[in-house]
Amino acid sequence: MEIATNGNIILAVGPHKRRIQVCSSVLKNASKYFSNMFGPHFSEGQDLRANSPKEISMPDDDANALEIICNILHLRNNVVPEVLCPIEVLGIAVAADKFDCIVAVKHASTLWLNPREVQGITELGHLMAAAYVLDNALAFSEITLSMILRHKDRYLSLADEDIGLDESVLWQVICRCYAKFSESGIKALP
Repeated sequence: MEIATNGNIILAVGPHKRRIQVCSSVLKNASKYFSNMFGPHFSEGQDLRANSPKEISMPDDDANALEIICNILHLRNNVVPEVLCPIEVLGIAVAADKFDCIVAVKHASTLWLNPREVQGITELGHLMAAAYVLDNALAFSEITLSMILRHKDRYLSLADEDIGLDESVLWQVICRCYAKFSESGIKALP
């Protein structure tokens, strides 16, 4: 995938080594992580002015998430999806956190964090975790409210899922949801 036509870096991402051509200066401007990685003190930052792009292996990373993030960073908004499934949104949030570019993906993520069309508690849990990681308090509030008012499943099913949140955060949300239902006289758990 050629994101930057004259990019000086090719990221070989994931177990299948998806090749993503990018510009190191764009990544450095958006992220301290990449600024350090492509700086003079790491091997990845050496020989970036060579005639051919330098390949950087990233086998443990999510290729889809990193490709979307790189498209955002390179201002290729025409190829950034407007709709993603909740697990993809969480993957992007985790990658944005890892690569220290949450601020750069903030505006795009507001489209993805919309709980209106999501019914399942697990999917809402993925959106909730993404909103938490992306530090989007408004989306977090809307998603947890949606969990309270519209979910179809038990809250406790979230405890069995690894949705990417610290367990204490998850239990706080579950307890608050249960308390809201108890206050209103609605039976939250069968």
